[in-house]
Amino acid sequence: MAGIENKNSIPRPTRPNDSSGRTEQSFGQARPPVVVIMGHVDHGKTKLLDYIRKTNVAEHEAGGITQHIGAYEITYKSRKITFLDTPGHEAFSKLRARGAKAADIAVLVVAADDGVKPQTIEALEHIKKAELSFVVAINKIDKPEANPEKVKKELAENDVLVESWGGKVPSVEISAKQGTNVSQLLDLIELLADLNEFKADSQKPGEGIIIETNLDPRRGIVASLLILDGTIKIGNYISSGEATGKIKMLEDFLGNPVKDATFSSPVLAIGFTKLPLIGEKFVTAEIPFSPALKVAKKIGEFIEKSLEIESIEPKETPNLVNIIIKADVQSSVEALKESLEKTPLENGAIKILKAEAGNVNESDFKMAALSDALILAFNVKIGAVSLTEKQKENLVSGEIIYDILDRTKIAIEKKIKPKVEREEIGRLNVLAVFRQEKGRQVIGGKVISGEIVKGVRMEVLRNDTIIGQGRIISLQSEKKEIGKVEVSREAGIGLDFGEPKILVGDIIILFRKT
Repeated sequence: MAGIENKNSIPRPTRPNDSSGRTEQSFGQARPPVVVIMGHVDHGKTKLLDYIRKTNVAEHEAGGITQHIGAYEITYKSRKITFLDTPGHEAFSKLRARGAKAADIAVLVVAADDGVKPQTIEALEHIKKAELSFVVAINKIDKPEANPEKVKKELAENDVLVESWGGKVPSVEISAKQGTNVSQLLDLIELLADLNEFKADSQKPGEGIIIETNLDPRRGIVASLLILDGTIKIGNYISSGEATGKIKMLEDFLGNPVKDATFSSPVLAIGFTKLPLIGEKFVTAEIPFSPALKVAKKIGEFIEKSLEIESIEPKETPNLVNIIIKADVQSSVEALKESLEKTPLENGAIKILKAEAGNVNESDFKMAALSDALILAFNVKIGAVSLTEKQKENLVSGEIIYDILDRTKIAIEKKIKPKVEREEIGRLNVLAVFRQEKGRQVIGGKVISGEIVKGVRMEVLRNDTIIGQGRIISLQSEKKEIGKVEVSREAGIGLDFGEPKILVGDIIILFRKT
């Protein structure tokens, strides 16, 4: 364990050295660690979290956990540990990255029967980027096909050398299902916390990370906060990005009302006037934030959004499919939005018109009708009493994220028109211009490739640039009306073509869409 370094993921406030030579680690109080459990889908992260919660939170309290706050506290050997409850589906990669940034210690879960997988490697990248101390939990050792040594070998191939293989990363072989060696895992977490000496100052105004948000029909905007330093109280002013407010109510992770809360605690706060963003930092104060600060934040946000739009907005959006996302909580909204934005489309593009937490209401259906948008409704109620066939066709709702994403992709594909292939028929070099009038032009020329056919579409090429499109409406050769003119022959051509005027030397390209 000697090789484990003191690495924190969130920048902590520092104090200058005093005359005694003490650093900021000497100040403040010992702070419980914040732990994030990460790893590949189906490797047992949720089961491990459930087991830890059920065995380390009093039974009457654990039964009272009915709300999704995004984190919870346990008491282990008279010491507190906070666990971030980050989702496991691949669509939540951004949230897992944010979860790592909010944590002090990571537990990397790898299934003993499955080994290192893509999300295992992705989780390692998040851990390394956030510079977290971490422990490897090799799960599912109760399975007959479990092979912990194979897992350690695969970890070594990805630059993670555990202690039993001569490295510096602690590991433990567990069964989250049966609870085998979970207490050893908690002991390792406490040891890492002791080595890192996490400190905080309860006398400071509270600050931390937004870990969840949603719009409650009865209580309004509700935000789950993870306090990383200081203390927050009812009546404090709070600011996170553009979202500000005054804390009217606080609840702990069990839903019990509290008057204040301090570092490493997850709490639910009511009082924001606008939904804050998940992963955004928050700060509190006993007096209102200055107008200058609010203006500066708005200017910064505007510049950031402008740069973002300029860099990612496609210049052409053929077959644009509009999407409205409504979900139960903001983390679900962001996960669905990210997953859809990553969806590869061969002949189209996705535009998110709206993405917010809350039930589907009448204004959502109106917006969908005006823009022919799909409404993606995840784990929310549908406000309309009776839906028209068109509304049903444009609504994808459900409570399982895998299923709703799959069905949304199918609905998107249905809205995308088949890619139009173009077949070039022939080309003509313009030798003379006979007449030009409103919407019509008559020219003479020679067929240089293929053939010219009456009634087909055409475009005019000048200096390697297409200057317009039209249609062949008449063909004459030797003063006779004909249906087509073959290569190397000359003809007079009447065109349904307005502006600009065709010039001698232009090339007429005939094509057919298939």
